[in-house]
Amino acid sequence: MKLSDRSPKSKEKFADSLMAVANTLHGAVLVSIFVFPLTAFLAAIFGNQEPFSFVAIIQRMTWANVGLFALVYLVPIVAGVKAKEKAMDLYDEVAKSSP
Repeated sequence: MKLSDRSPKSKEKFADSLMAVANTLHGAVLVSIFVFPLTAFLAAIFGNQEPFSFVAIIQRMTWANVGLFALVYLVPIVAGVKAKEKAMDLYDEVAKSSP
């Protein structure tokens, strides 16, 4: 059964779940933006590696690393935005069908 054939109440429930998924994706990405650099920083300071240096990190960075970073962070954000847009479309559709 297609979504367009569903009742307004089921569309609203589906929109609620889509919004929850989108918010979870955005929250997870936001937390990882803060946690990952902190763990890398602490590992570099307390590990038996070379001294921590932003210059050393930048010198070792390649375009493949930048691409992977962008993919890991941007894909969930885009998926969350799309899910929120779909949820808002469903909310609009439910509001239009309500008396």
